[in-house]
Formats: sequence, structure tokens, C-alpha cells
Amino acid sequence: MMRRSRAARPLVAVVAGALLALAGCSPFGATGDPAAGGARPSRTGTPAWPAATPRSGLAKGLVLPLEAYMEPYADTVAVQQAVDRLTTRCMQRYGYAYTAPARGMTPPPSSDDSNMPRRYGITDRDQAARYGYFLGDSGRTPPPAPRLTAAETAVLTGRLAVAPGAKRAPARIDGRRIPEDGCLGESIRRVGPRIDESPASTLDYESLRRSQSDPRVLAVVGAWSRCMKAKGYTVDSPLDAAKLTPDTHHGQADQADITTALTDIDCKRRTGLVKTWYTVESAIQRQQIEQNQFQLQQLKDRIAAEVKSAMAVLGRNS
Repeated sequence: MMRRSRAARPLVAVVAGALLALAGCSPFGATGDPAAGGARPSRTGTPAWPAATPRSGLAKGLVLPLEAYMEPYADTVAVQQAVDRLTTRCMQRYGYAYTAPARGMTPPPSSDDSNMPRRYGITDRDQAARYGYFLGDSGRTPPPAPRLTAAETAVLTGRLAVAPGAKRAPARIDGRRIPEDGCLGESIRRVGPRIDESPASTLDYESLRRSQSDPRVLAVVGAWSRCMKAKGYTVDSPLDAAKLTPDTHHGQADQADITTALTDIDCKRRTGLVKTWYTVESAIQRQQIEQNQFQLQQLKDRIAAEVKSAMAVLGRNS
């Protein structure tokens, strides 16, 4: 299952992640494979962001209890944008015009680590009819990184190069002290995104693992497997169904892939697999929340404080 949470790390590691984004390697604040308003492009030409709650398919309207303790993608982007704005202001203090890469241009397939649209395998028939098991717009490339002079790099990152592990730059440039980890580090500290989201993500992963041995899930998965068998497909779990059609078209679905995906979803619908599995896992997660309430509430409060700080920088209501 794809995961994108960020655990608490030393600031140098957080800055290193941001450096990867500047180099065009990954979205800042995201790792792994992916607001109540849900999917929303910020302007014409911007790809639609994943909705906080699935809006179509068999997972429509389903939200797992632990999602209340995860930062949705829209808020993650807001934090990134706030850091960018502060970084731009900081760079201006040193006489440099800096424009960060556009944020939200390479959204993940789901809003948070639950990956609800595909948590129990694919669930959206309309999407499957177009892409099979593949993701739409999966080939979108990140925006290019800004070109920086050596001096700009030093002020921005406190390093000699835009790369994790790069040597530290001199503490001063033109007689002025550079903030620790550069303007980027200063901005990250001001917004405060060093949050350990792993408690919710770890419990989320554990609930999925535990649910797979529940008798009700075993029964409905067995019924789904028999349905697939009757259609000519031999597969034990919907989590393995995508392996039925090897990728021989470089990420583009062919008719065989689409037919398999549609059959998969139809068998899920007939057996009630998604609703049954969701019900079982929701009960597991409610128990997890009761057992880890203090830690999870701390996490929720820290995310809220981070987002509030970011919204203040951006001049928005949180």
C-alpha cells in the first residue's frame, strides 16, 4: 500500500527532503509510492487533487477512523506553499529573487495514507474502464527545479549544493550570517512541519494486516476469488489482482487489463467485499484509537497547529 507520511526527523533530514523536491526527484513532504473540500485544482492546468473522501466507485463515502489523525493532501500542499513563501521572503533579504517550484502539480492517488480508493484493490469502475489497474496521469513529471547560482544555493540551503549530504556552506556570505540550513531551514522551522505522523500510519498499516485474518474478511475474499475463478481468473486476493495482467505496454492499459479490472470490481460488488472489509477494519481502528488515544490526539493537535501556522502565512482561514 502506498504511503506518503513523514516521520519526525532532524531538521537536516527535513531540509534534505526539500532539496530532493527542488531537484525534481519527489514532492516535498511526501515519501513512499500518494480538506473536506476534497479534490480541487488551484488554477487552470493544475491536476485535480485527490478528494479527502472517495466520490465514486465502491469506496464512495468511506472514511476510516484513523484518517482523522492524518494530514490530507490539500493541507500538505498548503504547508509546502507556506514554507515556499517564507523562503522567498528570506531570500529577498539577501537580495535574491527566488521562485519555488509550483506545488500540487504531481498529486498522489489518494489524499492520505489510508489510500481508501484502492485500499482493498481497485474500486472505481469508471476509472478501470479507462485505465485498467493503472493510475491516470501517472506519467506527469514534476515541475523543473529553479536554477541557482552558488551564492543563491548557499543562502537557500546553507549547503554548497542542492543535494542531500552536500557540504555546509560558509556561515556568512557578503558579511551576513546565513540562517542554519539556509532560508529553507529557517522557513521550515517557522511553519514547524517536523511532525511524527508514523503513529497513525503504523496503526493504519497494522489494521489492514490484522483485518486480513478476520473470518468475515476471509469469507468474503474467498467468495470474490470464486467469482473471479468463474470468470476465468485464478487469484486468491484482490490485493494481488493487478498481477493478473503484466505491464507490457509501459503503464498503459490494454483491453485485457481493462477487462480483468472490470471483472475484479464486478466481483467485489456482487460479494460486498469492500463494505464487509471496511466494516471489519473500522472496528479494528476504533479499538486502536481507544488504546492509543493520547498519542493520536497529540498528533492531531500538532497537525492542526502546523496547518494553522501555514494558513496564517498564506493569509487564509484555517
